[in-house]
Amino acid sequence: MNHISSLAFVLLLTVFPTQILCQTPLMKQACGYTIYKVLCLETLLSDPGSKNATTLKEIAVISSSHTENKANEIYTQFTNLKNSTAEGDLKQALSRCSDYYLSVGDRLFSANFSLKYSNYKRVKEEMTKATVDREMCDQAFEGKPFKSPLSEATTKLSQMQNNAESIINQLKP
Repeated sequence: MNHISSLAFVLLLTVFPTQILCQTPLMKQACGYTIYKVLCLETLLSDPGSKNATTLKEIAVISSSHTENKANEIYTQFTNLKNSTAEGDLKQALSRCSDYYLSVGDRLFSANFSLKYSNYKRVKEEMTKATVDREMCDQAFEGKPFKSPLSEATTKLSQMQNNAESIINQLKP
């Protein structure tokens, strides 16, 4: 665990000791499959449904839904930034990212829908396409004298998606 993750975990433990220490074994199991365990716990603890989940699939759907919601939030932020920026290279990059993140949200919605019906092949396809679209947004800022104003949010989304995929991979027969 890196220093930032350790610090975040300590802070979470300080603020939510009962929720973290008394988490369901299912949440602990699910987050055990992930790379970003603190983020996984943070995501699942924020959703009351995860405390009542009885299957790993329910936890996977919750994690996937939060990932979709984060993508839609980023889409809105890119759109708002694009609309408030003067013409030029930055506006063009923001516009491209807005378009890509509309697609990312759609792909994650489709993946989540497919997950509910156990169509794991389709889930993987849509998650892969969402990753490609996220990376295309990142490329819109490469070689520019500015960086993405949402790089922290897009990194978090990437980590959330990685967590969701790690949990989903445990469901395959």
